[in-house]
Amino acid sequence: MENRSKAAHSFLLKQSKANQHIALNKLLKSIDTTSLNRKDNKQAFYLFLIKTIVSQQVSTSAAKTIWNKLENILETKEDNVSIKDLRSAGISKTKAGYILEIIRNKSLRKETPQSLQKYSPSDLSDLLIQIKGIGPWTIGIVRMFYINDEDVWLEGDLGINKSINIFLPKISHKEIEMIYTPYRTFLSLCLWRGLDSN
Repeated sequence: MENRSKAAHSFLLKQSKANQHIALNKLLKSIDTTSLNRKDNKQAFYLFLIKTIVSQQVSTSAAKTIWNKLENILETKEDNVSIKDLRSAGISKTKAGYILEIIRNKSLRKETPQSLQKYSPSDLSDLLIQIKGIGPWTIGIVRMFYINDEDVWLEGDLGINKSINIFLPKISHKEIEMIYTPYRTFLSLCLWRGLDSN
């Protein structure tokens, strides 16, 4: 994984220099290589989905606080979790409904990073999009951080789009695809880090 991270970083540096993406090149030079290897993909897939839903449209610190409370509830109550339990962790009524549906979906418990890697992107999308609360952004996060797909681009992500305005101004998503494939997941990680540092 470390070698892949180095290869991706080297590629991004080369492409940003060749295409005169000066602000991005400067950012890449200022940060270490980024890795897709996270402890999240060691947990059960349904828990990863729940954690991802918790993080939707809230700050990182708020998501962490809510998840810490929720994780304790899930460990204690297991399959006997109620909407009231979920709400007590600070989760909205809508998200609580989504999470309860995931908990009750037994087929999700069988999935692992290895089994999900066998799906094509479109088949993975078909599998997950039918679950309430899961849309293209969540599916992209699954591909990035649960199955370590190296070329995922979250076009609708607010943070990515803000960062593009800083580090890749006047560049279209199509141009980004042409220039930075097959390492757009790594590019996304760098852009998020750049936004945090600004």
